[in-house]
Amino acid sequence: MVTAVERPADALLDGSADIVLTPALDYARNVGVVDYALVPGVGIVTSGFAGVLKLVFNRGLGGFATVAVKDTDASDALIARILLSEKHDIDPKLLRAGARGLDEMLSIADAALLYGDDAVFDMSGNTSLLDLSDEWEDMTESPLPYMLAWGRVGEVDDELLAEMAAARDMAVLMLPDLAATHEHSAQATAFYERYLKGSIRYTLEQADLVGLDALFRYAFYYGVVSDVPAIKYLPEGEPADIPESPQE
Repeated sequence: MVTAVERPADALLDGSADIVLTPALDYARNVGVVDYALVPGVGIVTSGFAGVLKLVFNRGLGGFATVAVKDTDASDALIARILLSEKHDIDPKLLRAGARGLDEMLSIADAALLYGDDAVFDMSGNTSLLDLSDEWEDMTESPLPYMLAWGRVGEVDDELLAEMAAARDMAVLMLPDLAATHEHSAQATAFYERYLKGSIRYTLEQADLVGLDALFRYAFYYGVVSDVPAIKYLPEGEPADIPESPQE
């Protein structure tokens, strides 16, 4: 059974879920709590102008000092902070915006961070923005591991992993129909087109582990996580073979 919950990592840690799909940093932020590992081949990986994580600016800015975010502790906000500091040497103040829409967010800050559905279904037409998937790829020379599927070692068998892979494949097959029937079909279709171009993938490949390892190391350097987690695979927690970084 697939269930949407507000804090999926908590559902795995308290035993109410066997496998969760979360922002990649949530995997690292729970290091040491229980023994967990990745679902092989399943995740959401973005590159180029993927449109799922973007920083939208007020027009006419020469610089910016504040960014409105839904939740200052959200993994997406932390990735934005790491990117802005590491690549652009900018350390803006993050302002919690809660449930405010884009216009309200831009009324209290120089820029607004949109992610997930808020980014995909943004209908503002604002072209003054940075796509953070593209920024990440430019900085690391690797795609951004945006979301990961993971579960407890010893609690997930091969049959459940196969079901997870089948669910991923079914979700991909449903994308064109979902886009055509969505109430915001233009934005949904644009998302599907980005999938077809390869800017959004539902597979976590071995080459993507380079970017995942880099994300965890940046997060540790900036104090976002307490340690760099081991990248392992279910069902037995086998260590992953991380390829050499293209920057090395």
